[in-house]
Amino acid sequence: MLATWRLLVCIWLQVIVCSNSAAQQYLVLDRYGKNRIRIPLGSEVTFTLRGDKRKHHIRLTGLADSVVIMGNKDIYLRFDDFDAFYFHRNHWKALRYGTLVPATGFLVAAALHPTISNPFYDQKESALIGLTFLALGQSFRLLEWKKFRVSKNARIWVGGFPRH
Repeated sequence: MLATWRLLVCIWLQVIVCSNSAAQQYLVLDRYGKNRIRIPLGSEVTFTLRGDKRKHHIRLTGLADSVVIMGNKDIYLRFDDFDAFYFHRNHWKALRYGTLVPATGFLVAAALHPTISNPFYDQKESALIGLTFLALGQSFRLLEWKKFRVSKNARIWVGGFPRH
C-alpha cells in the first residue's frame, strides 16, 4: 500500500515538473551533437555581434521563429547577427580568487619581514612566492569564459512550446 502511494506521488511530481518545463520556450545553441545549450527566457545572455568586438549583456525576453527579443526596449536581433555566445565557468573564478589568499599572506609576510622575530622564509623568497601566486591567479582569467561561436557547424533554434 505504501509503495503504491509512493509511486503515485512520484508520478504526480513528474507530471508537475515536466508540464512546467515543456511549456517554456528557450533558445537552443546546437553543434549537431548531444551537448546542447538551452537558454530559458528571462536569463542574462552574454554575446558578441558580427563586426563588433564588444561583449553585450542583455536579458532574453522573447523568441520568435528567427528573431530574439532582448531587453526592456524590445531589441530585435536575427539569428544571423550573432557571432558568439559566452558562458561563465564559475570554478575557474573560484580558483582565481582562491590563489589571492596565499598570495596576500606571502606578500604581507614579505612586507612585515623586519618585524617578525623568527621568519620561515627570507623576504625575497616570500615576495617571489606571493607574486607567483598572484600571477597564477591572473592567468586563470583566460579560462573564465566558455565561448560558443556561431558558424556553419553550429546552429541556433527555438525550443519548447510557446505560452499562450
